Amino acid sequence: MEYEMKVKDLDEGTDYPIDVLAGMTGLGMDTIRKLEREGKFKFVRDRDGAEAVNGKQFLDWARSVNNRIEVETSGSPR
Repeated sequence: MEYEMKVKDLDEGTDYPIDVLAGMTGLGMDTIRKLEREGKFKFVRDRDGAEAVNGKQFLDWARSVNNRIEVETSGSPR
């Protein structure tokens, strides 16, 4: 299923912890980790030492795919 990521509230100057980025974009944390492993963007460490994603790197990648990503659906079809 193609999913349009919510990116309008993201800021290029902010590093987003993975859980925060997941909540803001609607992507799952596993999807964000998978994208990082695929080299779409790299994790950085935030002020608390947690894994985070640089807003500019994420937005650059998201724009390159027109803010759309193919995601797996779970559960039964509606």
